[in-house]
Amino acid sequence: MDEITLNLVKEFNFNPKNVFKQKYMLICKTDKGVKMIRAINQSTDKIIFVHNIKEYLINKGFKNLDKYYLSKEGNPYVISEDNIYVMTDYYPFEECDLSNKLHLEKSINLLANFHKLVQSFSYDINDDDIEFIDLAKIFEKKIDSLAKMKKLVSKQKNLTDFEINFIKNYNYFYQKANNSLEIILKYNYQNINKLARKNKMLCYNRAKEDAIFIGDNAYLTQMENLDLNHFIYDIARFLSRYIKKHKDNKTSLEEILTTYSKINYIDGNLLPILYALITFPDRYIQTCQGFFERRRTFTPISLSSQMDNILSLLEFEEEFLKKIKPK
Repeated sequence: MDEITLNLVKEFNFNPKNVFKQKYMLICKTDKGVKMIRAINQSTDKIIFVHNIKEYLINKGFKNLDKYYLSKEGNPYVISEDNIYVMTDYYPFEECDLSNKLHLEKSINLLANFHKLVQSFSYDINDDDIEFIDLAKIFEKKIDSLAKMKKLVSKQKNLTDFEINFIKNYNYFYQKANNSLEIILKYNYQNINKLARKNKMLCYNRAKEDAIFIGDNAYLTQMENLDLNHFIYDIARFLSRYIKKHKDNKTSLEEILTTYSKINYIDGNLLPILYALITFPDRYIQTCQGFFERRRTFTPISLSSQMDNILSLLEFEEEFLKKIKPK
């Protein structure tokens, strides 16, 4: 154990017995149990904000999260070698497997409880300082990007297999993107921003397998990406992840939403927005951008694999979401 690591652990008021590196984190066996240290790419103000939310949730009985430990100076972080570190408990549990029905149910309940309890947290931010994304502008910008890629390909003479595939599927995804835009405008998505502002909602923004751990209970970790937003965005990300990874699973959308709504009710008026958020072809556009920004004469295996996955999910996505598709 080097001296820098040794001092880092001691700055969190723990005496290290053994420290080893695992992925992006340091696993620390200390005099008070096994802890984890990881570097955080956030401002100290954001870490304090997240720390206060965690402490609030713990006091409300929501203890299934990675609590920050305080440094000798009383901060939920330590600055060392120009890096910012946090220490939490180490959870030697499984990463969430959304194809496992029990994991899926525990994750949904966890997310719903988080969304419900965190709405009553009173943070000291003026309404004028709360900025919400302009979803319509974001969609329009991405649709414009898609059209520009089509224009670029149309000028090429010798097309790669990727470009041929792009042309073949362009109309479908272009229409899909515009359909999502039409839905959010029709159902006035800005109302959910007003509701989020009124109820001071917070989004977790990392509802994916490597951030939710499953033991006897489910645990929410890596909460540094929290922001002020309506919880429907979290649900959309979670469901998009589910669709991407588990098309052979048999849990229906109705089951998932019913499980969630038993804890934190989802108003039926939100379902068209949810549909539009999930069906907007973000991954398709990003994958195409990844190719055209490089303008390679061959397609990297990673991009080809991503595109194959996207195309393979279309039928499953349509079937999975059909009950919330706007008429």
